Formats: sequence, C-alpha cells, structure tokens
Amino acid sequence: MKQRLFLSVLCILFLMYDAIPRFQIDLTLEGAFFSLWLLFAVMALGGNLAGLFFGKREIRHVPEEDLQVESRKKQYSR
Repeated sequence: MKQRLFLSVLCILFLMYDAIPRFQIDLTLEGAFFSLWLLFAVMALGGNLAGLFFGKREIRHVPEEDLQVESRKKQYSR
C-alpha cells in the first residue's frame, strides 16, 4: 500500500515538474485548462501524501496455532 502511494507521489511530482514550465496562466482556454489541471494535480498530491503519512498501519496476522504455542510458552507451572 505504501509503495503504491509513494509511486503515485513520484509520478505526480514528475508530471508537475514536466508540465509547469510549458504553460502560462492567462485568460485563454489553454490557461483555464492548465489552471484546472494544476488544481487537480495538487489535490491528487495532497490525497496521496495524506494517505502515505496518516494511513492505517498494516497489521500482521498471526495464525491461531502460533498464538496457542506462545500462550503455552508463557505459562509457568510449579
């Protein structure tokens, strides 16, 4: 999960790095398209960064047999 989010962040940053020098923001159709594209790119970047930093931690599932063996190991008898 984290690898996918990290790869998405890198792709978005690369696309922004490549696209920003090519366009200029002005009051034409091209400028409006670029402004919306930039807004969506920033939103996608923010969503992926939020998922990367504040996402749920992955929990390793331990089979029940291993839990029973561990509980037997922890019991002390006299």
